[in-house]
Amino acid sequence: MGAEHAIAVGFERAGCTGSLHVLDLTSGGEICVRADEPVVLASVLKILVALEFCDQAHSGAVDPARTVRIEEDARTAGPTGISMFDDLVEVSLRDLCRLMMTVSDNTATDILIAEVGLDRVNERARACGCHSTVIESDLRTLIDGIGADLGFTDYAQLLAAQSGALGPEARERGHDAARIDACAALDPLRTTRSTPREMSRLLSAIWKDEAASPRACADLRALMAQQVSSRLARALPDRATLASKTGSLLGRIRNEVGVITHEDGRAFAVSVFTRAHRPFEGVSQIETEMAVAAASSIEALRR
Repeated sequence: MGAEHAIAVGFERAGCTGSLHVLDLTSGGEICVRADEPVVLASVLKILVALEFCDQAHSGAVDPARTVRIEEDARTAGPTGISMFDDLVEVSLRDLCRLMMTVSDNTATDILIAEVGLDRVNERARACGCHSTVIESDLRTLIDGIGADLGFTDYAQLLAAQSGALGPEARERGHDAARIDACAALDPLRTTRSTPREMSRLLSAIWKDEAASPRACADLRALMAQQVSSRLARALPDRATLASKTGSLLGRIRNEVGVITHEDGRAFAVSVFTRAHRPFEGVSQIETEMAVAAASSIEALRR
């Protein structure tokens, strides 16, 4: 049984459908599992936002030290960072980028998208050869779209319904798994999307200083090395390092893309995307399998 088949079987056994592309940044060797099928990016999109921001910061198009004032109504829903704050926030654009990449702050992401321009982010993806990669909207639009797809005015009303505040019928509708699975946000043909191969291509361009200016690429690599949580890290060999970005959505989507560098300096771009067969079930098994798939792919390429 080849490495690719074994990886695909491992994902299914863990309770998900998995897609993977692992690229040896030295030899160009690769391991592919559904590598060209479209996938939901979720928060992995933040790499592209950060790349554009870092390049504009170094070109002088934006001032990274400029402070922005964030009122409560300007916050995008999310489980981390400023998205959860109660009080007024004043913070620099540069620190917003750090929050976006380290704790996956949704509010920080939307402020930066507005600052650098969604069109410029998509142009950057195309310039890196990622022609199937599309950022459809900011995160507030994506998240409110989930509420709308379930028959509510926005995401806030969906959360109220799920809590039971709007009555039993609304609560049942807000938790309807079939309706949630039909949301545009979970359809890789309608939402922000890419392919595993294109994400590895993007990582390669960042690590080779081809995605933007060398200083911008270096800044982004440093930010990706500071991510607080990781799935891939659990299978790292001794003294290997990881710089990456995760993405999750609605208990279905769990992703991570990044570069694993071994002690000998050999580096591998890893792009892993999964969709759970059943929402919020088997999380530990799926995340472990993501790491195992990455590690076994790298081992096969190093032989």
